[in-house]
Amino acid sequence: MAYDVTQTDLNLLKQSTQEIFLKVELLNQKYKILDSLEGVIINDNFSVNNDSVQRRSYTCDLHVTDSSFMIGSDKKIWLDKKLRVYYGIKSLRENKIIWYRIGTFVYVSMNYKYSQTERTLSLTCADLMAEYDGTLNGQLAGYDPSAPDSEDIAHKLTIPAGQDIRTSVISLLKTAQIENYFVEDIKKEVPYDLEFNTGTTYCEIWTKLRDLYDAWEFFFDADGTFIWREIPNCLTDNISFDDSLLQNIVIDESASLSFDNIYNVTEVWGKVLELENKDCYAKSSVYTGNVYHINFDFYSSWDDIDHLTQIAVKICSDNLDSPQFSINNYSPIPIFDGNGNPLKANSLKSDTTYVFRYRRLTADESGISSALFLLGQYQCYGKYVETSDLCPFSVQNLGYEIAQSLDYDTLSDDAACYNQAEYLTYSTTAMMDTLTLTTLVIPWLEVNTKVEYTPKYSNEKNQYIIKSFSWSTGAGTMTLTLYKFLESFSFVSNRRNQNKNKEGDGNGEI
Repeated sequence: MAYDVTQTDLNLLKQSTQEIFLKVELLNQKYKILDSLEGVIINDNFSVNNDSVQRRSYTCDLHVTDSSFMIGSDKKIWLDKKLRVYYGIKSLRENKIIWYRIGTFVYVSMNYKYSQTERTLSLTCADLMAEYDGTLNGQLAGYDPSAPDSEDIAHKLTIPAGQDIRTSVISLLKTAQIENYFVEDIKKEVPYDLEFNTGTTYCEIWTKLRDLYDAWEFFFDADGTFIWREIPNCLTDNISFDDSLLQNIVIDESASLSFDNIYNVTEVWGKVLELENKDCYAKSSVYTGNVYHINFDFYSSWDDIDHLTQIAVKICSDNLDSPQFSINNYSPIPIFDGNGNPLKANSLKSDTTYVFRYRRLTADESGISSALFLLGQYQCYGKYVETSDLCPFSVQNLGYEIAQSLDYDTLSDDAACYNQAEYLTYSTTAMMDTLTLTTLVIPWLEVNTKVEYTPKYSNEKNQYIIKSFSWSTGAGTMTLTLYKFLESFSFVSNRRNQNKNKEGDGNGEI
């Protein structure tokens, strides 16, 4: 979880002298401390990157002092051992070391080097995701057809349509015996059956669930807690530290920009929409009083229609704002887009066939208990064009388009495709304009947080988002990569507007 920065933490960075310490605890599978290793560590390197599900990595060289550093089940180097690493700064005011936990790691590889003058062990470690992404196994067992039926979806390698996504994620966490987690509620369901072959890793299934909708992420934090959340856009976030503090600890800076992989237009092709046995198709419709009417003889009420049934309809006329839908003259229900918003005028075009998904809802104060959600035409599709005046790569500022076209066959409605295109354009424009700083180590720092800084090359104060950072403990300095925060990007402003009415705070278990 996010670290709560105190004045004591800020005072440590302002000290004229930085006395640095390292503490590395050796843990067993139950996270019980077995030993301490910092006395034999010669050098190390720690890095964090927001682009990877293995968010944290740690490498170090150890001086081999005895046989306990050999590889074996009764030694310090074995599969069932973990490392918990702390960075310490001595407080001159309090005359004590303030410790910061920077990560919980597992061994991935090791290399011994022997000579007449040295006996060294080099370790490469990854965060806990390595135990679930195939690096150190993490595969689910196959389904035993002779076993009694179970409600635990993970053992069947099938996640059914209609399953709440948060419930699905937590079920997998419990199957993986992960006890510490925080899972935000996406408030959406699995739109179609997900099936997985025997040997699929937990990480692959989490990835599939994540990619059903746009701009979500999962990772393990420094405490070893599994985090599932929407990617922060930082619009309403406070800055982690201001320009005056950062100026005092910056040693040097460099601005870098590469013109490759920059795209100011993105189109995303989603799932091909196919009707199944329970789905239905209406070859014609009637539009009266802002309500589309169709007829099906095999339904006698809304209750006869299964949740998540797909209904294809040939639309007879362009729609007005907030259209409704009726079958056999039943009470009209609203038509929403994939984000749950009423359709805007002209979203539906005449003489065009669209596919909708019927969903039963938890009735709110408006009394709406069901609605029709627009998926798209033959194939889900979304296109986003960057128009921000403050983006140097926008179509307006460049004067031309640099387009990319991508397949995301997990996305099952036009709105999700558009949202994904919006985020991908943001990541290939805003995130490409980076600034690299060398600063004193800020041990509580996290990626995807906001800071304030005035670059030397421009002398313009701006807010930036932390993309990645790394350091070696002995050096006492860190390399910090930032990209400029711009509220005018629609991923930032529009996404916040879409989510401002969400209820709850995504409470999980810690």
